[in-house]
Amino acid sequence: EASETLSETSQRSTQILPQTSEEPLPTSQTLSSSTLSQTSSSTSPQTLEKPSETEPEKRNEWRGEAQGAELRAEPPSTEVGRETQNKTHIQTQACISTTLETPLAPSAPALYPSLPTLEEGSLMQLHKEALRACGTRGPAVLPLGEQECPLSLEPVAFSLEQLSVWEPGGGMCVWVEGVEVCAARFAVLARQEGHELTELLQNYWRCRRQLTHAHTQLHTHTSDCNTTQNRLWSFRDEQLTLQGVCGDQSKVYGYHRFQQADFSEAVLVELRKLFEARSELLHQKVALHAYTALLSRLQVESYLHCLLHGENTLSHTLQPSSLLPLKESISVLFSFTRRVLDDTQFQTDIHLWLQRLVAVLLRVGGSGEHLYLLNHLLCCSAGVGKWAAAFLQIQVLGNASGVQQFMQALAILMSPVRHRAEFMSHMKPCESQSATASGPESGNWTLVDEGGEEDEDPESSWLLLCEEDLISLLSQFPFQQLFTHLLEMSKKGVYEPKSCSSQKMMRVFAFASSLIELLAVGLNTYDSARYRQLVKRIGHTIRMTVCYVSDHWAQYVSVAGPARPRTISLEKLQLEYDHLFLRAVLHVLRNKRLGIWLFMSEMPYGTLSSSMLWRVLYVMQCAETAAPDTLNSTDNTYTCLQALREPSHQERFEKWLCEVNSSDGISLLTALAHMAMPTHHSDPTFITTIALLVFQVSYVSVSTRETYSKVGRELLAAIATVHPYIISVLLDRLRETIETVGMVALYLSKELPLFLWRPSPEEVCVIGGWLLQHPLSAVENSLACVLLEGLDWGYTQDGTLALPSSLHSEVALLVAEAYQKYLTDKPYNGLISEGIKQVSYLASVLRLGLSPEASFSQWAWQLLLRLKLHGNTQYPQAAWSTPGSAPNPSPELTHAPNMHPVLRAVKAGLPIGCYLAIAMTTVGHSLEVFCTEGVDLLKNLIQSQHLRAAVHLLDNILPPTYPLSFYLLKNTQFVGCVQLFLQCDGVCPQGVTQQVTHRVAPLFTGGTYGDMVRLLNSVIQTHVVESSRPGRVGPAAVLEFWLGILTQQNLWYRDRTVLFLMDQICRSAFTHHQEECVQRLLYQQHKIALGYHGDRGLLSSLVGWIAGNATPSFIEGQSLSGEVWFAWLVLNMEGMFEEDSQLGRCMEHELLSDPNLSPDQALKKAQQRLKLPVAPSLQRLQVYRWACQALSTPPDHPLLPLVWQRFLQLYLRQPGPEYGLDAGGCIGRRFFQGSTQAVLLRDLRQRLQEVSDFHHAASQALRVPPTHTPSQGEDRPNSPPHLFLTSPQIHTELVRLFGVFAVWLDDETLQKKEVYLPSLPPQYDPQRLAKVMHKQQELWVEYVDQERVQYDEREVLDLWDKVKNEPTFIQSNNPAFTDYTNPSAARKRIQSNLQKHTIPRPLPELQSQRAPVPEVPSACLADPAAASTLLQQDLCCLQEQARFAVSREAQQVALESELLESLPLLYRNRPEQVTMALECRGQRGGQPCQGAAHITVTCECVQKQEAVETQIVSLRSDIKQLQTEAKTPPPQSLAQAAVHTEKFITALVNLYKAKPTAAVQSVGVAAFYKVVSFVCEDTLRHPPTRQYLSSCVEILGQVFIQGNQAECGRVLSTILEQRRLCPLLSPFFTPNAAPNQLVSLYKEVVTSLHPDSADVIFMLLTKVSTRHSLGCFLSLRHSASPKGVR
Repeated sequence: EASETLSETSQRSTQILPQTSEEPLPTSQTLSSSTLSQTSSSTSPQTLEKPSETEPEKRNEWRGEAQGAELRAEPPSTEVGRETQNKTHIQTQACISTTLETPLAPSAPALYPSLPTLEEGSLMQLHKEALRACGTRGPAVLPLGEQECPLSLEPVAFSLEQLSVWEPGGGMCVWVEGVEVCAARFAVLARQEGHELTELLQNYWRCRRQLTHAHTQLHTHTSDCNTTQNRLWSFRDEQLTLQGVCGDQSKVYGYHRFQQADFSEAVLVELRKLFEARSELLHQKVALHAYTALLSRLQVESYLHCLLHGENTLSHTLQPSSLLPLKESISVLFSFTRRVLDDTQFQTDIHLWLQRLVAVLLRVGGSGEHLYLLNHLLCCSAGVGKWAAAFLQIQVLGNASGVQQFMQALAILMSPVRHRAEFMSHMKPCESQSATASGPESGNWTLVDEGGEEDEDPESSWLLLCEEDLISLLSQFPFQQLFTHLLEMSKKGVYEPKSCSSQKMMRVFAFASSLIELLAVGLNTYDSARYRQLVKRIGHTIRMTVCYVSDHWAQYVSVAGPARPRTISLEKLQLEYDHLFLRAVLHVLRNKRLGIWLFMSEMPYGTLSSSMLWRVLYVMQCAETAAPDTLNSTDNTYTCLQALREPSHQERFEKWLCEVNSSDGISLLTALAHMAMPTHHSDPTFITTIALLVFQVSYVSVSTRETYSKVGRELLAAIATVHPYIISVLLDRLRETIETVGMVALYLSKELPLFLWRPSPEEVCVIGGWLLQHPLSAVENSLACVLLEGLDWGYTQDGTLALPSSLHSEVALLVAEAYQKYLTDKPYNGLISEGIKQVSYLASVLRLGLSPEASFSQWAWQLLLRLKLHGNTQYPQAAWSTPGSAPNPSPELTHAPNMHPVLRAVKAGLPIGCYLAIAMTTVGHSLEVFCTEGVDLLKNLIQSQHLRAAVHLLDNILPPTYPLSFYLLKNTQFVGCVQLFLQCDGVCPQGVTQQVTHRVAPLFTGGTYGDMVRLLNSVIQTHVVESSRPGRVGPAAVLEFWLGILTQQNLWYRDRTVLFLMDQICRSAFTHHQEECVQRLLYQQHKIALGYHGDRGLLSSLVGWIAGNATPSFIEGQSLSGEVWFAWLVLNMEGMFEEDSQLGRCMEHELLSDPNLSPDQALKKAQQRLKLPVAPSLQRLQVYRWACQALSTPPDHPLLPLVWQRFLQLYLRQPGPEYGLDAGGCIGRRFFQGSTQAVLLRDLRQRLQEVSDFHHAASQALRVPPTHTPSQGEDRPNSPPHLFLTSPQIHTELVRLFGVFAVWLDDETLQKKEVYLPSLPPQYDPQRLAKVMHKQQELWVEYVDQERVQYDEREVLDLWDKVKNEPTFIQSNNPAFTDYTNPSAARKRIQSNLQKHTIPRPLPELQSQRAPVPEVPSACLADPAAASTLLQQDLCCLQEQARFAVSREAQQVALESELLESLPLLYRNRPEQVTMALECRGQRGGQPCQGAAHITVTCECVQKQEAVETQIVSLRSDIKQLQTEAKTPPPQSLAQAAVHTEKFITALVNLYKAKPTAAVQSVGVAAFYKVVSFVCEDTLRHPPTRQYLSSCVEILGQVFIQGNQAECGRVLSTILEQRRLCPLLSPFFTPNAAPNQLVSLYKEVVTSLHPDSADVIFMLLTKVSTRHSLGCFLSLRHSASPKGVR
């Protein structure tokens, strides 16, 4: 009945599916997506009975209602306090799945194959098949009798079994089952005990051990030899007593000590024996074992070569059975890696052979072979990851079964290793080793857990895998390919999430769930301290999986609009993603070694739903206080919310934070802050809960705030950056807990992003209450200051105020009231605030150590200057309009009630009141009111040293008044205010000497001289730039205004401050092409100074001129080196005066008319002729002024080329033809004929060289940004990129230009007479020279460094921009958390993360090697000549090696004999005559001895023979070199030749035994004698050749010689010729086999009898059997005699 009911339900659900363009759904998803529209609480199981055919109307009606119902499930409710009455949901079960394939299948479908279209007719059949496949799984929909009522319509997340329907491989259960299957198959094939390769390897290993043992013995013998040599000589000390009579006739005594050496002949005999034993060991035993080891290795190589190069071994179309020998050989090689190997060479060979075989298997095998290798790797000893990690190769992309292979291999790696103890039995340490290795001196460590208990069993710890090996194997998994395939990226990396459908999204969730579950198995398997880093790697992979799915889901949500058709609702997909995330979190929280809180702080919480966020929050807080199994018990959001609000829960949480490591607590708080980041379903209640929780832990809780206050401050700031309304929440909480929090609240407020906060009026009232109702030392007052200081009082991107203008005014009045309240009795003027750098209020209180009053005064002024109080700052777009045209009219100072605090401050004479009155009321908005009332207030402000405030006011007031500047220019009080400003902040204030200024000024200003003047200059330059915009007054009006203001001061051109501003104004005039405007005003001032207007300047100028002083000029002295822009315009203006007065032309005419006339005389004549009332003095002439200015101008100034152009135009001018005279050369040389002028000309030439050198050096420099200075505005947000100071190209051009100038000045011919300019060489630049000589006025602006000009201008403008912009200390430096909801960022994050995966090691390369031993040609088996040639080649190699070895042995014996002869000669006792002077102690009166007694004795003292020692050292070196060569392994060719000959003999013998023919026998006989011919003294002396040739002669003799009567005589002859071969050949001398030749053979033996060969003859005679020979002889005689004759 249950089956029928389920079938009917499935059929009905299928009928109501909507028709969409997406792929059809599996039945499980269909069931979960559909909703039951009408259910009753009393519904019984019989209600769902199948409708009969006679009731179509009811069925159609029911179907129509179902079709009309919404198929999308309701989203989880985020409403706080809502209770879920229905706790039982419809449980869906996956009923249709793809065919489950075995994990070892050679091929598999793609990860996400398209599901077939499910039609109504085939649905029942598919359903029944699915039920059979599911086995014991429960039904998809419970009968209504088993459901709680009312029936819940909310979607329910799939279980892991249901999710497996969406996976082609079958899901988690299939991978786990595949582990057992692979382990069983591996156990059967991996055991290879009696394999042929095993015997070969054991033989090779045995030979290697013998060789190692021989080397050890050799080392011991060598040590014994050295020790014995040291015992050859023994030394003894001797002493002679001397006595005599000195000059005082006293007996004197003395002693002479010396050494004698004794040589031990017995030790020499012992040493000789040791030498002989060592030589025998080295050249016999070591040589033999080295040869056998090489031969054994070659046998293994030959076997592997035959295995790999056999028939069809390397074919890619192999059957599994054909790979069996290859896999067996690999198992054999792996078995030797599981043994204790102390032979590095043998271990290296095993690894090399494994790599060669595995490289073939990986290319020809399938997934089963890959998993087979993985099982082998997991059963190897420590260190396998270093040499065999590349054996694990998994290819996902381009491989049909790649995903299945990946998941199955991952399941094997994550699961406990099967059969490892069995395979590692050879590595188990014995009991004796365990006992000796457990003491404190053994160096072995025991791993313990956090509680101090042993983390692993010492008895089985040797069996555990090494962490580094596991990490290496895990790194071989191509997670990059897996996630690329999972996200359906193309091979080229093209990622198109827009093409993802809802079903594809569900498949992503299903596969990610299986992957996380597999990785979670690894967390449980390796849950020990040994695998801490591995567990972190696994946890990182889990997090990366969740991040990939999260980013993919975020992009899907962004493109999945309501109009997009889909078969699965977004609510259902969100639910599946939430539970995928929750499962990952639970797995992580259950593993305590993962560093879980650091891990959790990096999870992508932004894509979770609100309800799941509440659950995750609850789970995270209960992770350490609740049991791991109970973390998933609570699935109700309301229950979690209520539990979080319980005080006991909060207490437990705070208690845990007190006990836990601070790093874990910080990571947990960081994770909580991450949860409050932007999400698709932002819940203000949840975010508020997080913020208050962090605040409680960090600031309110006494037990935790000391540890977490700093990180809490940063996290709260990060949350507030994303959700600024949290600041209001924190402010409200601070108001309640301010007494508990205390001063720490200041640090929190300083860190919060207050510039993003928009306070409400109520919150402003709270702040105002703190400011006015609490003293300056109170925390509330300081907190109010910090809050107001941190707000954004600037502009938004569109130019409007970030905060309303009313709030600016309200705060200003609030500050004014507080200022008067706290500082009325203690007025603090600007002497302090102006000199201190603009810093935050908190810094001024804590770091600068200022008093509360001083800090508050500074804070008040800084805040007021930031507030936008003037109409022009509140509406910047109207700043240049007519005064009073602002949208909101300004209040009257005396009539507006809210201006009462300001009016009171003005009446009290407080500077703050003066500032606010001008900034906020009509005093600063009406030009008329400002001229009558505001100027006095401004003067009061300047006199109080609040110059910065004055600059702000000028910036606000002046822009709209520039068209009406006449009123201010004629206002003497305003002009006096500006002059007072310049005096207060000038470089050299009037009335104060320079010495006093340098000492006293810092006490008043506290900073660098002229800071406020520079700020004023920046305002002027800003006004010039702003006025040039369309529709405004233009830069000329601004320049004229400030020129008029500055020139009204008496002797203004002598004031350095005014000159600085004038220089900047002139630079702006040059930049904006307004030189005429400035020159016109300066021209009028110049004429006034010369007395042209009959004022008081006339008398002073005439008196000065009569006294011989210089003519009045705006340039004091001959030039200006600092104010070059000003000098440029002044000199041009004075040049205009010379031209207008015709003074210059008249002087030129006088000089040309009289060559002997001096310039001074020409000036006087010109003045008389022109009847000028006032004329410049000689040194004021233009040619001298430009010359001096050219000398004074810095080489890097942009105007330097133009200054030189002006001078050269005057110096090289040829005015003769203009007056009808001859050219006569350049007129300028007439001005420099005097001694003083000649020195000036010489200085000019030298200056040109210096300037050229400077620009040449500058042209070689790189184009780099300028040095960072505070004025460049790098601290200002959104500042433009830095301009470069200069370009090397302009310096190169200037080098060429100044080089041309130098050529012109140095050429006397050019200056003395007329020259045809086109004929001049190129270095003269004739075209430019012509322009100079004809005084063309066009400036060479192409040589002006415009880049430098723009940079200087930008630097000046940035100074005021930085002041107007918000200060840097209010900008938040908190790093923004990752926004996981941004689809574009998610896309970039996916592509970036894919590049961060570890690249697996590549596949081992195939090694193409030729056969170790060449094959034997078949022709050699039938042709004796060919066989002899083959043997000749191979045996020659053996014989040559034997000769070389014997020769080396003979050399060593000779050297050792020579050494033995030299050692006794090393020391000799030679007679030596010694004379000693012996004195007595002298007389008692202190007189010394009158004469020493000289006594001469003869003794035999030991002496070392240096020549012998040198010889001994040389002999030892040679012997050592010979030993090193002897220990060198024999060449590979030696073993190849031996094996090749052996193969030939083996093939020949086998052929003869199979088919004994005369031809084969003749080849065998020839081979026998060929081998015998190579037996000589050398081959017999060398053990390898002796052994090898003996075996070859024995085999060939037994088969082809022994018993062969035809060869008896030849064998005998060979023995008699080479009697040393008798022991070798005598076994094959068989005379009894040739009775006919017996007599002759006997005769030959007897005739060869000799005393030296008696033993040989005796041995040969023993081969003759007398009885047998005589019998044979008589029988032959009888058969040969005639009948009857005896």
